[in-house]
Amino acid sequence: MIETILNSEAFLIVISGVVIFTLQNLIFQLWILPLVEFKKCLAKIETLLSRYAYLCKFEYNSNSGLMDAEIEYFCKELKNLTSEMIGTYNILPRPEKWWFEDIKKINIMKAKAEILTLSAVVSTKKDVIKEKPRAEIAIENIPKYLNFSEIKYKIADILGE
Repeated sequence: MIETILNSEAFLIVISGVVIFTLQNLIFQLWILPLVEFKKCLAKIETLLSRYAYLCKFEYNSNSGLMDAEIEYFCKELKNLTSEMIGTYNILPRPEKWWFEDIKKINIMKAKAEILTLSAVVSTKKDVIKEKPRAEIAIENIPKYLNFSEIKYKIADILGE
């Protein structure tokens, strides 16, 4: 009789441990991991913008192609990060999306459009010759849409003008 009670208590402990582990793993996989991935993606975009914001002043295939590799890398990486941002945002739980949209004031769709525009027009001859290049406007708008408040992306500040 005592053996059966001990065995049933041990069984209940094991079962409750398995249930707790499973629930913890589900919460992590479905809520915490997508949130962490989304924040990593935003951090990568912010770093990329602050590192390469000056590229809109250079024309592709000028200066003996000195900046061409940097421009190509920037455009490719920006497109990849945009896809990653949209993908990770889409798998966020609804309360997290609400938090980002309504509380943090992050506008993913406008940011996506600006980022893709930036990757398409940065350092093109048509854009560089404009008084206010479209790439420069995108670099100023993206931090607003993604709520990057700590770093200013003013091109004149970066170039010391």
